[in-house]
Amino acid sequence: MSVANKLESGIEASLPADVRATLQPAATQYRILCVGETWLGSDARAAFEALRRLGHSIEILDANHYLPLQWQTFPGRVIRKLFRPVFVRELRLDAARIVARYKPHCLFVWKGNVVHPKLIEQCKQQGVTTVNYYPDVSFYSHGSYIPRSLPLYDHVFNTKSYGVGDMKKLGVRSVSFLEPGYDPELHRPVELTAEERETYGCDVVFIGTWSPKKESILASLRQALPRIRIRIWGNQWEDHRDLKLRDSIMGYGVTGDEYTKAICGSSICLGLLSEQGQGSSSGDLITARTFQIPACGAFMLHERNAEVLNYFEEGRDAEFFGASKELAEKVEYYLAHDEKRREIAGSGFLRSLRDGYSIDRRMESVVGWLNCHLSQATARQG
Repeated sequence: MSVANKLESGIEASLPADVRATLQPAATQYRILCVGETWLGSDARAAFEALRRLGHSIEILDANHYLPLQWQTFPGRVIRKLFRPVFVRELRLDAARIVARYKPHCLFVWKGNVVHPKLIEQCKQQGVTTVNYYPDVSFYSHGSYIPRSLPLYDHVFNTKSYGVGDMKKLGVRSVSFLEPGYDPELHRPVELTAEERETYGCDVVFIGTWSPKKESILASLRQALPRIRIRIWGNQWEDHRDLKLRDSIMGYGVTGDEYTKAICGSSICLGLLSEQGQGSSSGDLITARTFQIPACGAFMLHERNAEVLNYFEEGRDAEFFGASKELAEKVEYYLAHDEKRREIAGSGFLRSLRDGYSIDRRMESVVGWLNCHLSQATARQG
């Protein structure tokens, strides 16, 4: 029996009844205007769909429809830069029309690169509660609108624990920590075909955007274990400088179902973390990958820190490393011990389900805040 089938067959017997039960629709159903990306595999789309699964009515404004990020030619990039204010204004005007027609209870923005501060102000003037779910290390590295808009929201959920203090320094008055989560529609154990094994099969995989730190870690692993098969999927890896990684870099990212296949096709999936960014007090401690990899039933080898150990027990649900030497030693050990690696992967998978690491559970927290906020507003009016 395959690893995926073994994991899936044990779910019903292993989980408590409240986890086995389907998520119940919310007692109060809200109309929510969502702003963010909707490509398959985006965390924004996963959050919006989770709100829908929880029983709420959603309308979506896809930011990519207004700011064409897919334009990569030089003329396209020039046009995008020159006309960015026009694109942002079009989104704001469309949002105003939807607010007038749809009368949402809440504006829910994922990150908000192209959300102008005026949109937040206009929604609040119409009595719409405004919420942001912010997923990045820095709020200064993604355009001028984010640092101007964040203080205006009624509440900001930050996926970085240290980001709460960073945002308070920015002037955000109402902010709380809420972890990222895996998408149950995408991040689950899958069995690969022989053709997919040719594409995704490897000893070690890392999926994520290039950074100097990540390159250094992967280059040290390649140097220590030159014979293992490493695949690196993600954007901006053309910026790499270490020639040892040349044959490991695939040259593009994987999204949606292909992202899941890339995870499931590897014996070991690395959880590498981003560096400290502009205006941030720390680098990443957890990321969406922290929860997505175990949810796929895969073996995760993650950078060690005190925060991530709150979610997965070392040596039982996942493995962790500090220095490069420890990374190489653990990769070598677990490639030679298949049964132990599968046991840990299975435990991490079940832990993800039992402890509620899905995006649905994260959105339950958002709706819980909204319930409280609107109840208090009604009481004040009364």
